[in-house]
Amino acid sequence: MPGYRAHLVGGVVAYGLTLFLLRSYCGSVFLVAEWLLFVLAGSLFPDIDTKSKGQKILYQILFIIMIILALQRKFIPMAAIGIFAIIPLVVRHRGLFHRFWFVVGLPLAVAIVIGFYAPAYSRIIMFDVVFFTVGAVSHLFLDFIIKKG
Repeated sequence: MPGYRAHLVGGVVAYGLTLFLLRSYCGSVFLVAEWLLFVLAGSLFPDIDTKSKGQKILYQILFIIMIILALQRKFIPMAAIGIFAIIPLVVRHRGLFHRFWFVVGLPLAVAIVIGFYAPAYSRIIMFDVVFFTVGAVSHLFLDFIIKKG
């Protein structure tokens, strides 16, 4: 199966194609860079259920978020993140996180929740979700092509 570098390259290719399709929505260099980060995160996402570069990055980000939430005394979101952080450790590799419906549905659900609590950011979040999902689907596509080939 492709390593993390191949998945990152696949994500960049998918990013280029998606950016071409959505070129009329590109507002600034910062926005384009933000979308690239989301594609790259998405391209590593399906492998968070195994010891990988994506899992390491995920837990580093979650650790920082947990510290910020602890300083703000927001314990309910901390508990939710703690539960979420355990899931990759208890599922089998190429199981849940390698399902198309999951890599599309989870980011969409997160966007809906964020949009509910912060409606002013709904449009931004939806584009971020589109690019994250493109990256995740590119990962699944590469795995499928390599497996079949």
